[in-house]
Amino acid sequence: MKLSIITPCRNAERFIAETIESVISQRGDFELEYIIIDGASTDRTPEIANAYRDRLESGAFLPLCRRVTMTVLSEPDSGMYDALAKGFSQVSGEVVAYLNADDIYFPNALSTVADVFREHPEVYWTSGMCTVLNEAGQVTSTLLPLAYSRDLIRTGAYGRIHINTIQQESTFWRVSLLADMDTVKLSRFKLAGDFYLWSCFASHAELWIIQSCLGGFRSHSGQLSRQRDAYRSEMDAIVCAIGPVQRARAYLQLLGTYFLPDRVKRLLNRRILHYTGGRWS
Repeated sequence: MKLSIITPCRNAERFIAETIESVISQRGDFELEYIIIDGASTDRTPEIANAYRDRLESGAFLPLCRRVTMTVLSEPDSGMYDALAKGFSQVSGEVVAYLNADDIYFPNALSTVADVFREHPEVYWTSGMCTVLNEAGQVTSTLLPLAYSRDLIRTGAYGRIHINTIQQESTFWRVSLLADMDTVKLSRFKLAGDFYLWSCFASHAELWIIQSCLGGFRSHSGQLSRQRDAYRSEMDAIVCAIGPVQRARAYLQLLGTYFLPDRVKRLLNRRILHYTGGRWS
């Protein structure tokens, strides 16, 4: 299996090395394609990224998986999702994801993802536990969501009613889900492009949950995700209307996510995969 990971970035020298290392140091029985799309940074971001690429190409950095290729493109763009759209046009893997330049993957995250997609052909996209890091990279919280329902994703309930959003650093999908996604439309978003992706994917398939910490979202000052009002304004152009029954379900899922034990969540949602009997099931 081949996994394609994209990191869109601009002026990310503070965290980019840690992000890159978390990707290319993944071990397991898979090939890895890593694409960094830099928006013509004015700091050392391209220099740092190219140094890692050169180490891979020279053999100074030995992959722990079957094979790692790394591409670095640095040129002006119109924002993060324009960069991401460029990355999507280059992917050649069976499974795709993107990782922001201040977030990380945890060790063995990609081998977990590869195993899940191999063992479960019914899974078209999946997300792990919500894990938050502080600026020092220390884990400050983890949470197993109760569920992500297709119709509620498309209404924007996760992030509006339900404060537990779908985290991009823990979300992976089969490349076939990109076929009907409008990359031109994606490239025009400034903040809510992730919601556009999830909405497109939810129109085709259910989102499964892996009970594992795959990636960490780093919370720090100055990041785009803190612009919540502007983010929701962009969401308004995409969301479907939410009815009273859906609203009630969203509140019940919120309560269940925060107050039910994980074993009860698994009983209530058969699309939560946990490791038992030597496999993810």
